[in-house]
Amino acid sequence: MSIRIALVTDLTGRYAHVWGEPRTWDAFVDQLEDAGCEVIEEQTDDWEGSTRDEILEDCVSVHQLLTDTDFVPH
Repeated sequence: MSIRIALVTDLTGRYAHVWGEPRTWDAFVDQLEDAGCEVIEEQTDDWEGSTRDEILEDCVSVHQLLTDTDFVPH
């Protein structure tokens, strides 16, 4: 599986880059929407050439988004 990255927003309009390793983009969208995110767009291509460490430094996982930030679900 490869890393996919989504630009999402919460109820207050704050944006975040969220990474995951889903089988498909649609599965990732479903996971994010189930977590209360509004998915704005896929940004995986924008991160092409980035290392896994660079992605993990600048993006959050779904779990981190829900537990380590002040994300407000829709």
